[in-house]
Amino acid sequence: LKSNLSDENLQQTLVETRRQLCGGYCSVAELYLTDLCFEENAEQNCESALEAALNLDDPTSSPDAVQAMANLRLSQCRGFEAVAFMLEAYKRVKVGCEAMADLVGLGGDQGMNSENGERAAKELKGEALDATNSLPGFEFRCQMAKLLLECASILEDVTSDGAKRTEQRQGCVEGAIQVLGSLLAENDEVIEIWYLLGCAFESTEPKSDEASKYYFETALDMLEKVKKGLKREMPTDEVKDEIEDVKQKIKDIKQRLDEIAKTGDPAMEED
Repeated sequence: LKSNLSDENLQQTLVETRRQLCGGYCSVAELYLTDLCFEENAEQNCESALEAALNLDDPTSSPDAVQAMANLRLSQCRGFEAVAFMLEAYKRVKVGCEAMADLVGLGGDQGMNSENGERAAKELKGEALDATNSLPGFEFRCQMAKLLLECASILEDVTSDGAKRTEQRQGCVEGAIQVLGSLLAENDEVIEIWYLLGCAFESTEPKSDEASKYYFETALDMLEKVKKGLKREMPTDEVKDEIEDVKQKIKDIKQRLDEIAKTGDPAMEED
């Protein structure tokens, strides 16, 4: 019995050690993708760190290594390789994200409970609760959603190997919606999440114009409130820059809403 316990403890120690080493290599790679990106041999060093991380990667563990490799491949304009890594990354958080997204009416295949964005209050239990508790942090999942949408855009105009690429694109868009839904369930006051959900529903096939409109309009309302609040502050250079940034975001969303309006109005299309 003592021997079995020792073996089990040793195995747990080995698993944890591999996990920590994998995380360490991912941190090194992240540095070369950001702060050290202009260093000599930054790309090669990043690649080496991620290859080491993937060698230690456990398919049942966190998606850090595969998502980091997808990020690198996108920076190298190797989009199709990035798609495969991102779909694997999402696969590892799918259950937890769908469970949380379900809390705001976005889980699984249900999308939205109504075209007006109605959200149903639900409760997490059992395996779903365990899966949500093991999800990566908010910022990591936000980055995951952005990368999934970027991968979807890469696949948008691909004609070769059509059926496979269409399936992959759909997987990226649906994955992004589930991840964003999990973020919305965690914190519904982050404007960027509402905006990205608008972008995600804009990318569905066929396009979900009513859903896109709902999320874009919510983001727009939130930005207008931010702008009003900033205008009440002392007009420092920093505040002025923030106001200009908010104005640009408002302009972008209004343009997207105009496009949705044109799409839904046959008379405007004819003009």
